Order: sequence, then structure tokens, then C-alpha cells
Amino acid sequence: MNLAAFTMPVMAGHFERFGAWLAVTVGDNKAAITVNRYLPFFMEIEKVWQAIPDYSRLVAHFGAEGLRRVRLPMRWMQETGLVVKDVAVQAKDSEKRQIAGMLKALEGDPPGLRVLKGYHDTLMAKVKAGKLSLRSVRLAMAPAKALMLEAQKMGLKKPDQKAVDLYLAKVPGQSAALTGFVRYLREAHSVDVVVPKAKDGVAQKARQRKLEREMLAMMSEGGEGEKFLRRWVSVGLAYFHGLPRNVGLAVDVVRTDGEGIAIQVEGKSYWVPSIR
Repeated sequence: MNLAAFTMPVMAGHFERFGAWLAVTVGDNKAAITVNRYLPFFMEIEKVWQAIPDYSRLVAHFGAEGLRRVRLPMRWMQETGLVVKDVAVQAKDSEKRQIAGMLKALEGDPPGLRVLKGYHDTLMAKVKAGKLSLRSVRLAMAPAKALMLEAQKMGLKKPDQKAVDLYLAKVPGQSAALTGFVRYLREAHSVDVVVPKAKDGVAQKARQRKLEREMLAMMSEGGEGEKFLRRWVSVGLAYFHGLPRNVGLAVDVVRTDGEGIAIQVEGKSYWVPSIR
């Protein structure tokens, strides 16, 4: 009956073969119950492309998160060679969606959104020119969004020096990451703000440079797993919040969200950006 929903014989054939594969993979009874939930996915593919496209176009249309909701059809496509998964495409889509989520956080504040969107467009122009990665855009946008939300709480359309100082008092480790946005505010919006100069000495600056190099190396490695995550948290807590390295290795609570990782340390909440 489901095959009658398709107008293209090739797509009807794909769905029929997927159904047979599903029965072998999960059992006849479960397949009979669940196969219908995947029909809209195949019908949408037929509507847009009339045949199964490559992975990059699937990700562009459905999003990496959307494809995770149709895990079994995607597994079948990969096992049969119809689609070849591209991890780089998946990561790029994830970065784009996290960046879009930061802009969405300011939707209730049109003036603030215009400021953040302007900064976003400036960064994306550098991405287009090959001078910046999407990951760098995400890492730069996170403190910019947070500062705009701080300004919003203070009833400001644009952050002033008091908003910058208040934000950095809460997250002093974000000074370096905020520099680009503060420069943008001065140059594009004529806002008289600066990032306060750090008061730490030569040894502390050297320590920060060392931590930064380690974070960049980990970003290049692209590792995964509990051990790698805890190492990232350890470096992040030291770099952004000045905590001892061993604290991050011993924390009991690590909670990830779309933009970063929230960690509870001795009753206090800290945040570090996500590595992916």
C-alpha cells in the first residue's frame, strides 16, 4: 500500500528494498509496525530530488539532527552504497546550526539582533574569503551573544563599558574571545568600549598561551570519548576560568548543550565552549 504513495518507480523500489532490509534487521513484527514512520522521509526525497541524492544535499535539506531521526533509513542507504557519509559535512552543518541558534537567542530584541547579525555577517565574510573557519565563528559568536544578552538585561540597545565589565567579571576567561566583538562595536557602531587589560604577569600570559595551543591542538585532533571530553573540560576551565587543571579531570557533572558544556564545580557553575 505504501508503494502506491510514490510517483517515481525508482523511489518505490528503494522503499520496498528498505522495508525488506528493515524486516531482516529488526524482525518482521517490529518492521511492520515501524516502517510507516519512515514513509514521509522517502516521499520528501522523491518530492525534492526524484531519487536519493548525495549525503551533502541530504544534510543541507534535513540537517544532521533531522537525519539522526531517520537513523535506520540512513544506515540502509550507507550499507547499500546509495549514500556515503561525510563527517566533515556533518560537522559543518552542526556549526552552522549552533551559530543560527545564537542569533535566534536575540530574536526578542530586534536592535540587539541587528548588532549581533552584523558581527555574524562580518565573520562569515572572512569564512567566505577562506580566512576563518566556521568553528572559529562559533567560538567568537558565543561571548558576543552572551554580552548582548547582558546588555539586554540592563535595558541597553548596545553594550556599554559597564556591560562589558560586568560580563567579564562573571567570565574573566572570555576576555580574549570577546576582543573581536568589542572591536566591531567600536568600528561599526561607534560604541566607546574596550576589553580591560589583564592584570596578570608574564608567567600567567605564558600559561594562557600554552593552554591556547593545547586547545587548538585538541580541536585539530577532533578526538571523542569520555577521556577526551574531560581533558577538553580540564583545559577549558583552566583557560577560561583560571581553575587548576586537575579540577576539570575530577568533576562529576558534565552537561552538554547546543553551544557548550556546563560544569558544576563545588557548587558553582562554569561554562566552556563545545569542541564540536
